[in-house]
Amino acid sequence: MIHSSSKAQRLIEEGQQNITLKKLVKFSHYETIFKFVFFLVLIVISFYSFDIIQFQQFLQEKNFRRFDWKNIKWLFIGLILIHITKELNKMFVTGYVERKLDSKYIGIDRQLRVQKIVKWIYDTVYYSSATLFAFFTFRNEKWFPSELGGTDFKETLYDFPNIPDNPWVPVYYMVQASSHVHALLLLMVYGTKIELKYWEYLLHHSLAVSLLYFSTMYNCENIGIVVLLLHDISDIFLALGRAYGDLGKTKILVYLGFISIQVSWLYTRVYVFPIKIYDCMINHPQFLPYWERTKHAYYNQIGLMVLLFGMHVYWTIFMVKVGLGIFSSGRYKNIYDNRENKLDHKKEN
Repeated sequence: MIHSSSKAQRLIEEGQQNITLKKLVKFSHYETIFKFVFFLVLIVISFYSFDIIQFQQFLQEKNFRRFDWKNIKWLFIGLILIHITKELNKMFVTGYVERKLDSKYIGIDRQLRVQKIVKWIYDTVYYSSATLFAFFTFRNEKWFPSELGGTDFKETLYDFPNIPDNPWVPVYYMVQASSHVHALLLLMVYGTKIELKYWEYLLHHSLAVSLLYFSTMYNCENIGIVVLLLHDISDIFLALGRAYGDLGKTKILVYLGFISIQVSWLYTRVYVFPIKIYDCMINHPQFLPYWERTKHAYYNQIGLMVLLFGMHVYWTIFMVKVGLGIFSSGRYKNIYDNRENKLDHKKEN
């Protein structure tokens, strides 16, 4: 609770955002919900542990293609590469970001903003590379969405319960998994100290890692690749737009960046993603001959995708609010990323 007007005034003068009790209570409600959903999901997916063993036995009995554990090496190679490239990114762009960042950010707030922008610059490069690789490597597959440029789409669950017959699938999948595991580990180690949106981010990263893990164990990598690609495309514009929103000096480019975020997000995550979920729900003939052995895989994948889509709807609300603010006030204000961090709270107490 804020009990010192002099401290609050000093923070305002330093450029820190004043946190009212109303804002804090409202935000706490969000975090309480995300915390509850996180533990609920954790409990539910834990029940799938035994089913995974049975499913793997089923694949072996029927001689279906499945994940080769030798390819787990790409997960560890990916973790090493992700860590090294992130450190190199910090080394080369941190100074530039510090020089270009608006002087309204000072103190701890400035340090945290610099860290976020450095991360967004890295994300822009990473997601662009991952998207281009996936497009040129998988676009001719019969499960690759025509909405994203697929040339021969049949159905998202094509050839299930076999693993997709493309030698690049395990490499791409494990490297992508390493990126999400790396982000989850960083959040769990450092996020509790400063991140006010900790449970929100923990739920999202946990859902992503869970989808990657279970889709691998349930031979649904085609679903996973489609979901990854849908996320990566919009994340390119999201990361670039957020970074330029703080660094950019040309107002029209800031607005164009925001428009590109909206268009890519709404198309991939709000339009195409539910279409793919619906396709999996109604178009799964390969499940039917082995329904009793595969139904839990079906429920698992659909459930995780629906939860992810629910988070997309939540984030879309913030995007709409930002858009309304731009058109009503004529200025860009990122109400999502400008939500306060825990260190600001401690300073005010």
